[in-house]
Amino acid sequence: MSLFLLTGIATLDIINSVDHYPLEDEELRATKRRLTPGGNALNTANMLSRLGHRAELLVQFANDPAAAFIQETLTTYNLGHRYCPHVNGATPTSYITLNTANGSRTIVHYRDLPELDHTAFTQLPIEQFDWLHFEGRNVSETLKMIRHARKRLMDQPVSIEIEKPRTHIEALIPLADIIIFSRAYARAKGYASANDLLLHMRSLNHHASLICAWGEEGAWALEAEKQSAAHIIHTAAAQDRVIDTLGAGDTLNAGLIGALADGDFLEEALDKAVTLASHKIANHGFEHLHPNKT
Repeated sequence: MSLFLLTGIATLDIINSVDHYPLEDEELRATKRRLTPGGNALNTANMLSRLGHRAELLVQFANDPAAAFIQETLTTYNLGHRYCPHVNGATPTSYITLNTANGSRTIVHYRDLPELDHTAFTQLPIEQFDWLHFEGRNVSETLKMIRHARKRLMDQPVSIEIEKPRTHIEALIPLADIIIFSRAYARAKGYASANDLLLHMRSLNHHASLICAWGEEGAWALEAEKQSAAHIIHTAAAQDRVIDTLGAGDTLNAGLIGALADGDFLEEALDKAVTLASHKIANHGFEHLHPNKT
């Protein structure tokens, strides 16, 4: 069991399930509605806890009822959040339309809260953590956090999720030991395949393990120091049924870094991560996911 520090954002997710994706100007009745904490770091922390690890979140909370709801839920998830700063503003909120016909999710995100400042990170006792994981966002502040961490850490791994093509986000790549790219990022940057992305990104960091998730096709990975396409490994996704894809990437991230922290080799960790994500999309939410159910 490892102790993870996950840095990013926490959101309030308002999820409306519908039987088809609405047309423009259509009125449509939701078949189900639920409110739940969300955000990449929070979802990944939730899954790590379900996998038997301990997780501490570093996110910025608003001083509003939505943030209080999130914190109460984190307590029930057994997720630490004692170091999180509180500021004036509104909790970031994702309004999610979940199409039950195919499991797709469409997200409209509203944010009126300052991003997390690196000074909150520098006040943490980061030496106590076994693994540090960052959302690739707020690049200038995240750079300062990772550089600060590198001065204080011994051999704890640093992983980064690169989900969106944010300005200057590639500056984070040389600083990590594990880098997880999304298909959305790859396509936004003009890569037709995970292989193409991984081989190009190797030039930016020779020492990191590189991973690229590609939705229903599974995920690809290139071990640290490996340079050629011959060394790229692939795990195909199981496609039993698709009910809810919300949080599938966060689940894969947790499965991967959790397995690596347990001592698995990259290929075995990738297999476990893709299997876990496949189980996640077969039902709503995360409650059905447990080590004994994967």
